[in-house]
Amino acid sequence: MAQAGLSQFGSMLGTVLLLAACGGADDDDNGGGGYGDGTVAGPWTAYCTGTFTADTPIPDPFEDEPLFVAKAGAEYLLADFDDTFGGRAEFVYLTAAGPDTFELESSDGSWPFTSNCAIGEGVPYYAVFTNVRVYAEEALTTTICELAAGTALPAGSGSRGYATAGEITLNGPLTYEVYLDAFAEQCGGYDTGYVSVPPTQSFGSNTWLVPLITIIGPD
Repeated sequence: MAQAGLSQFGSMLGTVLLLAACGGADDDDNGGGGYGDGTVAGPWTAYCTGTFTADTPIPDPFEDEPLFVAKAGAEYLLADFDDTFGGRAEFVYLTAAGPDTFELESSDGSWPFTSNCAIGEGVPYYAVFTNVRVYAEEALTTTICELAAGTALPAGSGSRGYATAGEITLNGPLTYEVYLDAFAEQCGGYDTGYVSVPPTQSFGSNTWLVPLITIIGPD
């Protein structure tokens, strides 16, 4: 479940994020924009993770060069792990600015990692990765709730994800409409809200990392 699609992460920036996703990783920071190596840390270690068993180049969907190399022994949080068409794993690359993601696919069911969760059996959670203020309107005037980093709730029956709202810029913060699902109750009953997301560097490129995404946990 890449960072697109209403049911999981909502629509992305289109052309803007297509440009932002291009560019190779910086070897000095392993593609994480200076925020660490992206590996899982508390409180996320209690959820589904994958630990690489060999150094694995992670493919860049836009470039010939890999995004970065996941080192043997490195453990990353899983956003999705399913067996469709042989298998697909989506990992969360943790940064101080928010959650980025990367993907691996398998045509034969073999993987360069082990996991504490069986493929296809992870339970979805809606998770917050940086402290964020949620507003009632695109103008970001009325606060409806503040969500704390490290919070995760079992996914509900509503929509999860995000979509861009308002003016798109390549330089400053962007406004996103976020679908609140399990967080609706603590956000005044609103099904959607709006957040401001600053630009950052990840995998060697400018991007915007929305702090509220879906992950999976053990059953």
